[in-house]
Amino acid sequence: MNLRCTIFLILIFLVITSETGTCQKIVLNPKEWAQRLSDPEDIRNEADSTLYQTLIKLDQVKVFNFLDKLNNKSANEDHYFIARYNCLKAQMVWLFKFSEPGSVFGKDSIKREITGLMDEALQHAYKADDDYLAAYVSSIYGNVLDNFGNTEKAAMFMMYSTELYEKVHHYAPVATYIVLGEILCKMREYEKSIYYSHLAIHLQTPPNEKQLFAVMRCNNNLGWDYHKMERFDSAIIYYKKALQLSSELSDQKEGRVWRGIISGNMAQIDFAQGRYKEALSLFIMDYQIANDNGMYDEAGNAIQWAAKTNLALGNKSEALGQVQESFNLLQQRPSAAMYWQNAYLTASEIFNSMGKSDSAYFYSGKYDVLHDSLERVVYQSSISVSQLHLNNEKNRYNIQNLEREKEDQSERSNYIIMGILLFSTILLLLINRQRQKLKYKRRIDQSEKIRIQGEMVSARMQLKMFTQNILEKTNLVEKLEPQIKNPEVTDREKEFIDDLCRQNILTDEDWLNFKMLFEKTHPHFFEKINKQVNNITQAEQRMAALTLLHLSSKQMAACLGISPNSVIKSKQRLRQRLGLQTDQEVETFIAKL
Repeated sequence: MNLRCTIFLILIFLVITSETGTCQKIVLNPKEWAQRLSDPEDIRNEADSTLYQTLIKLDQVKVFNFLDKLNNKSANEDHYFIARYNCLKAQMVWLFKFSEPGSVFGKDSIKREITGLMDEALQHAYKADDDYLAAYVSSIYGNVLDNFGNTEKAAMFMMYSTELYEKVHHYAPVATYIVLGEILCKMREYEKSIYYSHLAIHLQTPPNEKQLFAVMRCNNNLGWDYHKMERFDSAIIYYKKALQLSSELSDQKEGRVWRGIISGNMAQIDFAQGRYKEALSLFIMDYQIANDNGMYDEAGNAIQWAAKTNLALGNKSEALGQVQESFNLLQQRPSAAMYWQNAYLTASEIFNSMGKSDSAYFYSGKYDVLHDSLERVVYQSSISVSQLHLNNEKNRYNIQNLEREKEDQSERSNYIIMGILLFSTILLLLINRQRQKLKYKRRIDQSEKIRIQGEMVSARMQLKMFTQNILEKTNLVEKLEPQIKNPEVTDREKEFIDDLCRQNILTDEDWLNFKMLFEKTHPHFFEKINKQVNNITQAEQRMAALTLLHLSSKQMAACLGISPNSVIKSKQRLRQRLGLQTDQEVETFIAKL
């Protein structure tokens, strides 16, 4: 197993120990663990971390058999369970399948399986709308991606994880701060790198034996941050701390490897400050240790620095041999682009000092191409991290919105159903009320109709009686009038006959009573005739009404208390007012009103 895999395993162990502490003997009951992994109250995700620590001690067959049983015990679409289970399985797949003989770290099928699990875990963490869960999943995802060499996405997920942990006032796993500090250093985000490395050291102070390695790495990274910022005094302080911790590691071989690496970093500061002899001895030591341990990229870079130092000391031939040795070593690690860049630049400087301009130009060209490419990668990485972070936020926002929309839709459906029921109830009540109103109105209208009809019948009868009474009185008066002239009639009899005649005269009060009865029998008659004849007189109205009753001139005269000649004249004036020629036309016109 190479150094990178070893480092990852150590960092994963730090994730577990920082979350759970000491592990006790755990019973692997799938049903019980399914419940624990589904618990939304487990905000620190301790069940997932504890189970991980147990599973790494088992063999591959037992681990994946248990995971299959565990998955069968889960509830469908339980966001907490799926997110935690997928994190657990992704880590098991990495640890066991990548460690199999003949497997390749970058095996595409394994990468797809792990990233698929982690993508699904993150989706369900977002759907749960739980910042603790999203922070935990993002932290695991970032570490996995870093070991895939996907630095940009790893940095994005780790930074996102730390932001979420800060949001809920909780620290991220220490390994997240360690790895994030180193990634940001590579991306030249030195201030941020310093912040996270310091935070990782703070969380492990004082470090126990298992934490020494992580603290050493953090100090070395801090030294490199200050080194690249050309704050050499601060850099030396942290390099020395890292060097001291490397000597305290329980694994002596690993301690020696790191002493070589840290010494090589310190040598670069000596070189920058012109202490070439001190730098040369440290570069040679770094080269020898790295070469002995098969770390050919580190060895190639160290011997390149030795060549650069020898050139500064005037040892051109020795410098040329060392840079050629650097190329030989780097060919065994062709992916170490940064180290190849350094070697090309040093070779160009050596050949230029030896007057071999063609070779100097050749290596200078190679350096320029690779340097521009690396600079572009660093620049784009910084932009990509921001873009990935933005996309991740958009993704989370969209997922949470979809979940809220589902809930809102469900609520809206319930409200709509309730609204429909309420509306239907109100509508039925309104319809029923309207029906009752209509029924009541029909009853009232019917009663009113009956009442009006009754009044009309009564009025008709009264009008008929009134008219009949007039006719009878008129006939009686006609019979009695000759007796008035008879000398034999006494004064008393004459007085009675005069009274009877006066009773035939239609007074104003009589007219009003007559008019009321007449209107009930012939509604709106007077209103209509007023519209037909402008400024019609009351006498003309009476004449028109009596005409509609088909009274003769003599009867009209008796009724109105005037002479028949006056009635004839009144009829003539009415005919003229109406613009008609005959009395028959008047009667026809009035009948149509």
